[in-house]
Amino acid sequence: MKLDLHTHCREATACPTPTPEIVGRIVSAVKARGLDGIAVTEHYTHVYAYEVRDIVRDHFDNEILIIPGKETDRVFLGIEKGMFHLVELHLPGDAIFRFIAHPGHPHIRDLGAHIDGSIHGLELRNPGHDDDMDDEMIRRLAREHDLMLLTNSDAHSLGDIGHYYNDIDIEELCSRAKRSHSTHAVL
Repeated sequence: MKLDLHTHCREATACPTPTPEIVGRIVSAVKARGLDGIAVTEHYTHVYAYEVRDIVRDHFDNEILIIPGKETDRVFLGIEKGMFHLVELHLPGDAIFRFIAHPGHPHIRDLGAHIDGSIHGLELRNPGHDDDMDDEMIRRLAREHDLMLLTNSDAHSLGDIGHYYNDIDIEELCSRAKRSHSTHAVL
């Protein structure tokens, strides 16, 4: 499936509460890019995403796949204090797939030291942050931690949805999300 797994539809539509009319604009934008679906990942809340998913189901006969999610901050303390942005996708079977959004923004000296078994992927491309992202470091961390590499739009406008997307299988996301923490290497 062609999926953009990092979008901010509430900001893109400037509408805090989705309606069938607003969701129709989202559906049209997704279909115009030739995508099968998107993850709706508002900052700090998944409520909007579930509302969009329900409207797509009830008013648009599931024309596109909506994966509810949210973008949060993962804060860490210790020798290096900081945070990174983490996207959580709520998948079938109560699986939660987590990936680090735009690694490099904000900058972390040793991102690998903060990757644990609860993280399943890394963004490799993100048009708003490509200049901040170290391709070589991201690919190395993905190999070391067996993480999926993702390319997403991080869309904050409807026209940006699908600028980058993934050819991916939902079953692969679910499988990785259900893996035991012990199967991931920790630096």
